[in-house]
Amino acid sequence: MLYHASFNVREPEKVAQALAGMLDATTIRAPVPPFPEGSWFVCFGDDNGSFLEVLPWGNILDPDTRFGIGFDGDMRPRAGSHVLVRTPHAKEEIRARAEQLGWRCEFVNARLFEVVKVWIENAVLVEFLPPEFVPAYVSTFGADGIRSLDGKLRAMEA
Repeated sequence: MLYHASFNVREPEKVAQALAGMLDATTIRAPVPPFPEGSWFVCFGDDNGSFLEVLPWGNILDPDTRFGIGFDGDMRPRAGSHVLVRTPHAKEEIRARAEQLGWRCEFVNARLFEVVKVWIENAVLVEFLPPEFVPAYVSTFGADGIRSLDGKLRAMEA
């Protein structure tokens, strides 16, 4: 079970508010400390307590620093990670919200399921799973699908 994920952006409050709108979530300013000034939580309000941590650009996870959060002024402009979140909104609404903010958005067919890719600030990838895409995703990675997943993945390689 994934409970929360974090990523960095240049305008944390603006991004948190935008994501909250796309997810029907609530924004809450993160406590300082242990979080860096300007950090925000996007809380789903679900039974699992799921949320996204939106941290200011340059803040990194570092085991040798107080609270495990350091700073890298030369932080790369792109990340090697992303998160997939479920949204109650249709894919077209997510696209409209992203485009209104000037963020790149695309619908992607990953063959076993589909997602809406939104490039937050055109740098950080957050994928959305709207209601119309949920059944295919769950049938692939859910309890019933997991038994046949390896075979499906190997077939994709062929």
